[in-house]
Amino acid sequence: MKKVALLSVLALAMTGCAGTSIKNFDAMAPVSLQPSEIMPSKAELAGSKPRVVVFEADHGEITLAKSARVGGTIAGELEKHLGATHSELVDRKLATRLQKELALAEMHGKSGYTGPEVADIAIVGVVTQASAGSSFTEAQRWQDKNGKWYESAAKCNYSGEIAGSIRVYQMPEMQPVKSLELKGSASSSQETRNSNCPLSENGAQRLVQAAASRGVNALRVDLQNIFAPRGYVIEHRSGNGQNIIKVSMGSNHGLKPGNSLEILNLTHSTNPLTNKTSVDVFKLGTARVSDQIGSDTSWMIIDSEIADKIRLGQPVQMQFKKSFLEQVGLDMSSLSL
Repeated sequence: MKKVALLSVLALAMTGCAGTSIKNFDAMAPVSLQPSEIMPSKAELAGSKPRVVVFEADHGEITLAKSARVGGTIAGELEKHLGATHSELVDRKLATRLQKELALAEMHGKSGYTGPEVADIAIVGVVTQASAGSSFTEAQRWQDKNGKWYESAAKCNYSGEIAGSIRVYQMPEMQPVKSLELKGSASSSQETRNSNCPLSENGAQRLVQAAASRGVNALRVDLQNIFAPRGYVIEHRSGNGQNIIKVSMGSNHGLKPGNSLEILNLTHSTNPLTNKTSVDVFKLGTARVSDQIGSDTSWMIIDSEIADKIRLGQPVQMQFKKSFLEQVGLDMSSLSL
């Protein structure tokens, strides 16, 4: 099964770069662009990386979570996944005051942070449940429809679970941006000749650590898309049956030929009941990164159906997706106690 999955991933990777060539760039004519309804700010055009601080998850008075130090496990996994978004990770030791004020904000609804501006985004994890246990499965013997007999040995089964939440805050307003449910489990088994299946303290700790890690991994796509790099349309060209756009993103943002990005439309809308104005975000289509890619800009191929809807300053955003292994729910890791 592992071999089949790996071969499938390889096949997908090989086809991902198909159709990235611009046929004759010099022969393509510039297309006049109307400005977007909502143009990017100078700060957005500068493309500065968001400064993100990830605090160790709070496990309250949950004894197993504390002894296993799952708060650190959760923070470490979050930081690992944020690395792919090219965010700037801030040392949490430099943000102790921010951590205290966030805790007060969560308890009392306080908003607004007045301390040193060390981060643009803060991520706080909370563990509400952590447990581990064991069970026994007797040896079994059965016969298939062709009369062939099968046997399975007696086993000790071990499992761990964790639950909680991951909350993302915009600083310095301390406004919640996103709240994600954290839920993970891990299991292991071994053959035995005894129905007694003791679980050591160390074994229980390893199980909940693995459950915490897998719980965060399950949130990878949602988390990364919050921080997905965004660029803006600079130029549009057409010719030789192709339409291409130049955007303010390149290899420094993690782009590679063949990557697919979302082209977005931002529009203002007014609620007729409250008279409040908000920004609506709609997906216009997709853009495929061509082989013409620089460090901070790149040319992308778009479908002709959306060519007349391209605007100057239109956002183009990287979109993280589940890998093949994540889609089929295949866990290539193993846990031994």
